[in-house]
Amino acid sequence: MAHPRDVSPDETVLKRIFGDNQPSSVSVILQDWDKCVCKAVFPDALENGRFSCILRLEARDSSSANFIMVAAMQEIAATCIPGLVPETLQLGSVTDGKGRDFQYSTTEFIEGNTLEEIWDDMASEDRQSIAAAIVEALSKLHSLRLSDTKVQAILRRVLGEESEEIVKKAVMGGPFIGFLNDGSSLLHSIEKRLALRRPFHTTEPIADPKGLVIKSKFEDIGASIVRDSDMEQWVKEAVLCHNDLNPRNLMVRSIESTDGKAGYKLAAMIDWELAGFFPPSYEISLQDTYLCGSCFSFYLLLKEGMKDICPPTSSQVSLLRAMELLYESQQRQLFEGKNIGAHIRRRFMEVLQLSRDEDPYVGWTCKTEGKQLPELSRADTDKLENDVIDDMIERGLINASRVIRG
Repeated sequence: MAHPRDVSPDETVLKRIFGDNQPSSVSVILQDWDKCVCKAVFPDALENGRFSCILRLEARDSSSANFIMVAAMQEIAATCIPGLVPETLQLGSVTDGKGRDFQYSTTEFIEGNTLEEIWDDMASEDRQSIAAAIVEALSKLHSLRLSDTKVQAILRRVLGEESEEIVKKAVMGGPFIGFLNDGSSLLHSIEKRLALRRPFHTTEPIADPKGLVIKSKFEDIGASIVRDSDMEQWVKEAVLCHNDLNPRNLMVRSIESTDGKAGYKLAAMIDWELAGFFPPSYEISLQDTYLCGSCFSFYLLLKEGMKDICPPTSSQVSLLRAMELLYESQQRQLFEGKNIGAHIRRRFMEVLQLSRDEDPYVGWTCKTEGKQLPELSRADTDKLENDVIDDMIERGLINASRVIRG
């Protein structure tokens, strides 16, 4: 249910962006107080010859990625995975009828379904084929580095003068966290992104080995050492990553093979706001945070493939272990409070019997001991989430009047 404060494109916004070719319908895909993503359908064809597009609005006063930089990441990605990156149609700024300023983008609408929508109905061979196609696309993305001539040429053309600081000084980063000049800045940006009001870890310099030690406030989570030499190596290992490989950001399309058998193919990778140039293990670690009960088998398939395209170096392992410590410490602290998401995550882990593998490249595994992998449907997932919320309300952890259910 939409909240009165949720962002949506009003008549003023639509007129200023689309001019005389006004959409005949606008369907909201997601929205909150600062942003809105919707599908717009038009009576007359757009410049790309199609009759629909995706419109994104994000408030200027929010901490959001710069849409122009996001477009640059998409154009760079399209050089090695053409056909899997939505085309950017328009970029700009707009003020709505209430005087609030937004940045906006319109991008190609991809026909098909999100992987999240159809994962439950896919055959095993289709699931494996889709996961393999994603890993192949990632492998191609990893061939691109920020220092590449063609990458810098695109940045200069798309960003203009703003690109000079990136091209001359940056060694990694992207639109969401900014562009960074060294490896220690990456670690600092991760800590900053995960920070809560109350600290859940400490980071201190050490002399032998020279570097940093990150200690969780929770003794069982422990500590992790990141050497200066590891952080220096991250700079050399940074490649183009998508960083948000959630099933809702992967579009698939139904196909029919030559023998008449129905199946699915990867149609697009969408939502490039978190993309940028990072060590491959950064993306692998982020995948460990996208646990979803209804698509856990997708997580396992994708992680199996991703570990084969990430260099097995000590520097990559140190980043994986540091990010695991930071994220799990944050989630523990949130769970001890009243954070609904952390409580739902914990319930998923209990139901799916998850434990962390000793190999940091593997991530989460099920304690099934040869039994069939537990699988939750989307309906099961929705019920689990509502059960957690009801339980928290009953225990007095949250106020029912302030809960907005999906």
